Amino acid sequence: ATVTIEKPLKVGDIERTARTDFTLLASAAGSDDQRGDIESRPDFVPACSLVLCEPKTGRTHQIRRHAYALGHPVLGDTEHGDSKVNRWWRNNRGLNRLGLHCFSLHLPPVDGIDDDSCVQCVAPLSPELLDVLKGDGMENLWKEALKREPGLSAEFVDLRGGSFGRNYIEEKQ
Repeated sequence: ATVTIEKPLKVGDIERTARTDFTLLASAAGSDDQRGDIESRPDFVPACSLVLCEPKTGRTHQIRRHAYALGHPVLGDTEHGDSKVNRWWRNNRGLNRLGLHCFSLHLPPVDGIDDDSCVQCVAPLSPELLDVLKGDGMENLWKEALKREPGLSAEFVDLRGGSFGRNYIEEKQ
């Protein structure tokens, strides 16, 4: 299911239109009680979802701000998120970063240039984020997400020898 958020965002002193589409890839209900002192409960399992976000406009922190407006902040977001939940993920799952990743970027052709081909970039998830998503208790969430978006399992490939070079995977191992 896709949910569209159309909520103006303030950029500097100017309020600008902003629109983001959120598509649910997978969700885990977690423990019955998601409130209270979650850090001291060894049996606590957090509710979480993996979503595909498509900003239709380009505003500062648009995805993070719209996710927060939905009541579902991005994990690891210290500005728009929940500090207790972020701490739990950091201490129990090793999530030491923002749980947001630009998986795909589509750049349309530039006006005035004869080459009418667009640029499509795909950036597989980093090993650090994959470790969290494939960790204990997350297996079903990851499998469900892969059914809806198989591209999530893509590996790093750089055919043009860019910043990672052609042998990135071999060198990293």
